Amino acid sequence: VNRARQAVLADCQEAASAKPGLFSLTVPTGGGKTLSSLAFALKHALNHGMDRVIVSIPFTSIVEQTAAELKAILGEDNVLEHHSNYDFDVREDAGYAQRLAVQNWDAPIIVTTNVQLLESLFASKPGKSRKVHNIVRSVIVLDEAQSLPDSLLKPSLAMLEELALAYGTSVVLCTATQPALDLVWPFGSEPQEIVRHGELFSEAFGSRVAFEMLGDLDEEDLVKRLGSQHQALCVVGVKDGARRVYRDLVRRAVERGELADEDAVADAGYFHLSAGMTPSHRSEVLACIRKRLAAGERCLVVSTQLIEAGVDVDFPIVYRELAGIDSLVQSAGRCNREGRRDAGAVGVFELIVDGERQKTTDWLEKMKGIARDVIRENDSVIDESLVRPFFEQRYGTSDLDAKAIFSTLSSVNIVNDRFAALSFEQVAFDYRIIEEDSVPVLIPRGEDGRAALERLLAVENRAALVMRLQRHCVGIPRYLAREYAESGATYEVGPLLVLREERLGDFPCRSKRYPRG
Repeated sequence: VNRARQAVLADCQEAASAKPGLFSLTVPTGGGKTLSSLAFALKHALNHGMDRVIVSIPFTSIVEQTAAELKAILGEDNVLEHHSNYDFDVREDAGYAQRLAVQNWDAPIIVTTNVQLLESLFASKPGKSRKVHNIVRSVIVLDEAQSLPDSLLKPSLAMLEELALAYGTSVVLCTATQPALDLVWPFGSEPQEIVRHGELFSEAFGSRVAFEMLGDLDEEDLVKRLGSQHQALCVVGVKDGARRVYRDLVRRAVERGELADEDAVADAGYFHLSAGMTPSHRSEVLACIRKRLAAGERCLVVSTQLIEAGVDVDFPIVYRELAGIDSLVQSAGRCNREGRRDAGAVGVFELIVDGERQKTTDWLEKMKGIARDVIRENDSVIDESLVRPFFEQRYGTSDLDAKAIFSTLSSVNIVNDRFAALSFEQVAFDYRIIEEDSVPVLIPRGEDGRAALERLLAVENRAALVMRLQRHCVGIPRYLAREYAESGATYEVGPLLVLREERLGDFPCRSKRYPRG
């Protein structure tokens, strides 16, 4: 595994001398993409006099992990961490410098989300657009490229092509499951693949795991299987399902006498991970998980898909609810990651609730359907060879410009010998990676959370402090924020909502009964 990682790093350093443009970096999970892509980006930027490196990640859950890793290497002052929920509508009377502190990307290394990066490029308001000039002449490392939303794929790729062709920007599409983008580039680009020595991948990563189709499993059977293991990860497609499986797992452990106190679940090795937890809370839980795995102690984790991309954990057994082939492969990357065992086991199941397959979102159901098709055509065998046919069918059955953004911006309309006006405000409204607007809420959980609140209350320039408080915030839907405000559970401090400490037990990210969930 380490020889393969060294080969990836060497390829990245060698490719850094190539002229700026579009690149792809296709490396199996556990192949060292994060640091190797950074090595490429830094050397490439130096070689060509570029201004900064922007690392863009699809999930807020791994922004803090990546940022912490880069800060440890490059120094905290050189890395700016910018999550999805922090383009505040700071009031004009707050002062120009205060607004810039929140909205400007003036740092050598930016670690952000696809939401922040891509939505800013289609924005029509000064707040979100203020960072755009700092994207020019940068190296953008787009991690987990397969996660670009299908409905916005065409305008997203066109924008990346535009940055590379006209604005001196290089874009690196990183993934373990490279989507079939060669079929859909709007302007016909052909990104240069960085990896030249992929022959080591088969030896290092090819036999790490064995997939098994478990078929339909009711919750009781799933929990029994999970509870019988010493160390295992279970990934469930939706938050409510993951929370329910975790609570059932804990309840049954109490009934069997394996767990005396439900408030001591972490000490017994039971964990839950969800996007409803603050980054600080998730980091605590992941640190505890890694410690127990390394020590060979019991460790059972029920998580949403947030754990399956970029989170460095290594389980002998993984259970994954059926999803897209890319998600199944990503989850398998948390199994026998370091190749220390002969083979890990990945069991793929469909969760049965009240005698029926659990219904999820329309999107997940579509991904499941395509996955079933390609798995069936492969004689019910799951392996990485299914990634390409999965994406071919997925892109072939999706409207990749569902909001007509690409067709609107790329067409030339002339009225009375003049170019017709384009509604940039409508484009900005339509280009939203996350349809439901969210509001950040500061959670004063634990000593660090309370200290963060005290810092917020003690300063006048609160907007400038907000970026440092992201680790203690959770984004919640705007309607839910209104409900909390109306019930008195939250109060405003500058641009942030703050959850009252006495209401911690009522908040989705932490309950009194299941403190780790």
